[in-house]
Amino acid sequence: MYSRTFLAVSLALLGGLTSCDDNSDIKPTPILSATDLLMAKSWKMTAVTEKEGSEPAKDLYTDEPACIRDNVYQFQTDGVFVMDEGATRCDQAHPQTRTGTWAQSNSGMLLKATIALSTQPGAEASMELSGTIESVSATRLVLVNKETTAGVTTETRTTFTAQ
Repeated sequence: MYSRTFLAVSLALLGGLTSCDDNSDIKPTPILSATDLLMAKSWKMTAVTEKEGSEPAKDLYTDEPACIRDNVYQFQTDGVFVMDEGATRCDQAHPQTRTGTWAQSNSGMLLKATIALSTQPGAEASMELSGTIESVSATRLVLVNKETTAGVTTETRTTFTAQ
């Protein structure tokens, strides 16, 4: 009697397992690399802090003029970096958008983006975003830059929000 009951229960369970829908239309979400995440969106700076040695971190973002805070940055294919001046330009004589280059190194964890602001001889100037990628997601990018001078380490943390 026991073996018949066991056989009946086993067959019922086996039948139940094989009759389930296999949900073959459900696809797993692909895991995006740091490069994919950088290029997927435009980015706007939303926070900058600086910490010198053991001192508390200082907010540098609020001291930035509005014409810098509304800039939008894009990391495009083939290493093209684009900066859009946003609604408020610092100088109306400058173009709305500027292009430069960007690259990653150290397995994608170091980022450097550069745009030449002036190419006139004697007045060369450039804008650079660089640092270690502390975190990157579909909505947020955090770059950390550390420099040590005279034994004191200064850590600058820049946060960008996807647009």
